[in-house]
Amino acid sequence: MVQTGMPVDPTTTRRRRRRWPVPPSLLVGLAPLVLFAAVSAWRARPSDDYPSLGLTVDSVVSALVVPEGIAALVLAVIVTGLGWWRIATVDTTRGRPRWAWIAPVLIVVVCLVRLPLVGWGALPWHYFALLALGVLFVGVFEELMTRGVLLVGLRRRLPEFGVWIVSCVLFGLLHLLNALAGAGIGTTVVQVVFAASFGSTLYVARRLSRGLLLPVLLHAFWDFGSIAVSATVRRGSGDLVAAGGIGLFAFAVLAFGIVAGGMVAWRDDRPRRLRRRWREVPRNPEAEPLRAPEVVPAWNDLRTPTDTPAGSPG
Repeated sequence: MVQTGMPVDPTTTRRRRRRWPVPPSLLVGLAPLVLFAAVSAWRARPSDDYPSLGLTVDSVVSALVVPEGIAALVLAVIVTGLGWWRIATVDTTRGRPRWAWIAPVLIVVVCLVRLPLVGWGALPWHYFALLALGVLFVGVFEELMTRGVLLVGLRRRLPEFGVWIVSCVLFGLLHLLNALAGAGIGTTVVQVVFAASFGSTLYVARRLSRGLLLPVLLHAFWDFGSIAVSATVRRGSGDLVAAGGIGLFAFAVLAFGIVAGGMVAWRDDRPRRLRRRWREVPRNPEAEPLRAPEVVPAWNDLRTPTDTPAGSPG
């Protein structure tokens, strides 16, 4: 072994280790979503019986466990190849204001209130076990794709308020694919609006918890209750009326989630807005400054610590 005698700078070594294989970019962030939409459109058939999705054991296995499990595995391989696990699943700063926690808490309340409406004896126990596994795959895949990889890409080009809006809208539009699988147009439109609103609460859950685990669990819990109630509730019973009332309450909860998501994203952009405001103030070289210029901290700028690798362009 040849010794060169050159000292090694530990800072440089540390910086090289932190550099990701693929620098974050908007196109790479959008790629998994576009790929998933293309594959789903290719697989969908208008003759598919979308209303029966998840109502039987066979349907849960064929429509949820197998395809969503494969999709989650493929996306995990992609994220591993990109080297984006850290930046796609963890935020370095915690979002504010704290009262925004009310939005994900209310989602949990809705999910818990729906559980007594599930006919636990109407279907075998392994139906609910497979359903739980299937919706967990759905949560992992969709959250890693939209609240993970997509957020990384959007943060390269947009302020956080724009990231919140675009990620929620794209998550909602993704459910337009249900129309190709046999869902009615009216039902699909409602699902798009519903999903975009739900996406705002899931965004809040990520920003406040600083990670992707809470959005995944909320997503899975929500889908589990929705499908289980649809599969077991008896038509013409009082449970059906109760389910409708809970649905109306859920829309109010999701509307609050939109307000909370907007506030969290707007607050995150405050340091950026202040820096821009100070840059627009003309300097007067003839006047002596009475005090040192105010330095606006960038601790809450999500794009700097989380999305820009060392050595890559800003």
